[in-house]
Amino acid sequence: MAYRLFEGKEHASIYKQYRFTPPTVLKDIIIQYLDKKKGQPHVLAVDLGCGTGQHTRLLAPHFKEVVGIDISECQLEEARSVPGFTNITYREGTAEELPFEDGTVDLLTAASAAHWFDQSRFLIEANRVLKPGGCMALLGFTDWYIKLNYKDCGDKLNCIYHEVKELLKPYTSSAVAASESKLEDLYSAIPFPDKERIESFLNKSMISVRKLVGFISSWSMYNSYKSKDPQGAEDMLANVQKRFLDDMGVTSADTEIEREWEYYCILASKPLSAERKHQTAMTYRLFEGKEHAASYWKYRISPSDHLIRQLLDFLEKHRGRPFELAVDVGCGSGQGTLLLSKHFASVVGTDVSPAQLEVALQQAKEPNITYRQSAAEELPFADSSADLVTAMSAFHWFDRPRFLHEAHRVLKPQGSLAVLNYTIDMELSYPDCCKNTLNQVCKEFYATLQPYRSPHLGQSSIELYREGYASIPYPNKEWHECFWDTRSMPLSSYMGLVESFSSYQGLLRKDPHKANRLSQDVCERLMSVMKVTSADTEVTVAVKYFYLLACKPQET
Repeated sequence: MAYRLFEGKEHASIYKQYRFTPPTVLKDIIIQYLDKKKGQPHVLAVDLGCGTGQHTRLLAPHFKEVVGIDISECQLEEARSVPGFTNITYREGTAEELPFEDGTVDLLTAASAAHWFDQSRFLIEANRVLKPGGCMALLGFTDWYIKLNYKDCGDKLNCIYHEVKELLKPYTSSAVAASESKLEDLYSAIPFPDKERIESFLNKSMISVRKLVGFISSWSMYNSYKSKDPQGAEDMLANVQKRFLDDMGVTSADTEIEREWEYYCILASKPLSAERKHQTAMTYRLFEGKEHAASYWKYRISPSDHLIRQLLDFLEKHRGRPFELAVDVGCGSGQGTLLLSKHFASVVGTDVSPAQLEVALQQAKEPNITYRQSAAEELPFADSSADLVTAMSAFHWFDRPRFLHEAHRVLKPQGSLAVLNYTIDMELSYPDCCKNTLNQVCKEFYATLQPYRSPHLGQSSIELYREGYASIPYPNKEWHECFWDTRSMPLSSYMGLVESFSSYQGLLRKDPHKANRLSQDVCERLMSVMKVTSADTEVTVAVKYFYLLACKPQET
C-alpha cells in the first residue's frame, strides 16, 4: 500500500477501539451482489487494508475462508486478539502484491482503505486473483457529511466537528481527498464493464462522546498533526471533548449522541472470459429464442405423477422426510419444476436461457418456486444444501462430468440425484386405426430429422445416460430403461412436441421452408391414416422414459 501511517502499536490500539464497523446492511448488499454475479459457493473473501479487522469479521459468516491483509503487523496483532472467528486468518501484505493464485478469490473488499492503494497496480492484482464472476467491493464514508444529534444542540455539535476538520485540513493527504471524492478516479479506472456505485448510503447509530473523540484521534491527518505538535494535538482533543460536553449540558463522556454517516460503495464483477463463458454454459445453447421458449411451454411433455413418485420414493427410502430443497437443473420453461413444488418446501429451477426462465416465471404461481439463471456446471447453491437434484430431459446437453461433480457438491448426505429423459421414438394409437401404419409415418418423420441431430448427442442419447450412470461412484443407485408413460393430446400438440426437438429446430434454421413442408406433410399423412380431418383430434401418445437414481453416501 502506498502509505504507511497506521503501523505503531498505540495507533493500532486506537484503531481497534474507535474505528467504526461498516453497517451490516451495506455488507448484506455486497453479499447479494456477489450472489447475483457469481452465485454460491462463497469460498474465499479477502479484505484489503483490514486494519484491526472490523470489516473482516463481518464477512466471516458468509465464506468458508476470510483473509485480512494489512501492511501493519501491529494492526494485525490487534485483529488477531479478537477471539471466536476460526475461519479468519490475517496476513501482512499489500494490495499491490497479493499472496493468492490466479483466479482463486470470490470477493475482494477494502473498507476505508482503497484510497491508500497504488491504483493501477492494485487493479492489475484484483483482475489476476478474482475468479471469473468474482466481485470487488470498495467502501468508505465521506467524513464531510455527518450529522450529530443530541436534544436541541445538534447544530452546535456539528459546528465543533467541522471546525476540527478545517483545523486538520492542512494535514490531509491527497489519498484522503480521493476518499472524500468517493474514489471517482478509481471507479473510472476499473476495467470491468459490470460495475456500479452506491453514492449515498446513510446510516444512523449511537456513539458516546468518548468514542467520537477517539475516532478523531484515529484519523491520518490528526496523526500527521500530532507528529509535528504532540502537545497541541492532545490539547485539541481535550478541548473538543470539553466543548461537546458543555454544549450538551452533561459531564460524562460516556453520554451517547446520534450520528448520521454517509457511506459509499463501489461494486464490480470480473467478466467471464470467452473461454470461461464456454465452460460455464451448458455445452449447447439451442433453446434460447423467445418463440422456441414459448413452444417449449406449450408442447413439451412433463413426467407423469407416477414417474415423479418413483423419484420421491427413492429419496424417502434413503434420506427420509421432510423434503426441503429440490433443484431442477436445465428446467427450461418449468414443467418439471412445477411438479416438484407440492412435495418440497422450496424448489429452484435453473437454466442457462433467460427466454426459457421468462416463460417459466410467467407460469409460476406456487410461492415456493424460484428460478435462477445458471449453468448446470456451476450451481448457485451452498455445499450439502439440496435434498434432490434433478435434470429432466436436459442432462445430455451438459458437460456431464462437471455437472455430476456439482450435483455431488450441493447434495446433502443421502440426498438423491434423479436424471431422466425420454426417447424420440414415441408411439401413437387411435381407435379403429392400424397402429403399425400410424407409427410407420412417425418413424419416417424421426428418420428425416436424424441428420439434423446434434453430433454431441450421438445416435442415441440413452447411451450418454448409461455412461453417466456408470460413472457415478455411489453404491446406492438404480437404472431404469423402459418406463412407458401414456397420455392423450391433440394431434397438433404431438406435432408441436416434435417440432420443439433440437433436431427439428436444426432443420428449421437450415431450411425453414423444408421444415414447414415436412411438418405439414407428416400431419396430413397421420390424419389420413386416422381418417380424420382436424389436427385437433385427440390421439394417444406413448412415451418411453429412461432414468437413473443415485443416493449420495453419508459422509464420514
